[in-house]
Amino acid sequence: MMRAFVYICVALVGLAAASPCAAVAQDDGVPEPAGMVLLTIGGLVGKSNRGAFDRDRDSALADLKVSFNSAYAFDREMLLALPQGTVTALTAELGDEALFKGPLLQDVLVAVEAAKVKTRFVASNGYSGYLTPEDIEGSDYILALEANGKPLGLNGRGPIWLMNTRKEGETVGEDNRRSHVWSVVYIHLGD
Repeated sequence: MMRAFVYICVALVGLAAASPCAAVAQDDGVPEPAGMVLLTIGGLVGKSNRGAFDRDRDSALADLKVSFNSAYAFDREMLLALPQGTVTALTAELGDEALFKGPLLQDVLVAVEAAKVKTRFVASNGYSGYLTPEDIEGSDYILALEANGKPLGLNGRGPIWLMNTRKEGETVGEDNRRSHVWSVVYIHLGD
């Protein structure tokens, strides 16, 4: 129940910041979200399209104990405009093998001019995991937005699910860093 409440709060924060038209560019040419914000990336971003963390504006993110000086916010259309990848995976959560589709994590990080640092993924319920730069460069991670052509909703582990194909012999790392986070709403670059 708390998880659904936090997600609804994140959605409402995104709606409050959204405008009724398509993604628009700031004076510096950086696009801003026009729809509901699904993902915010903070920390060591080289390019931003929103200001610093604001406890009133970002109350749902405050509940997740995140903070940032600058960030990049994405709505669904902005994420769909990036190169898309696919992952076919059998998940215990969905029960059957599914074809997941979403932007390639590497391309999302390039879009925000991310520093190559430890990257933490935070879910709507506060669960988090991380990847190292080597993890990201050495695999095919995507930020899945859909499974079998249908958007991932809360019951489908959405709005965003960090996943990869886990090639034969590949694991989540010796330290079990919990790198397949679902319901991702925030990514933090750096410690």
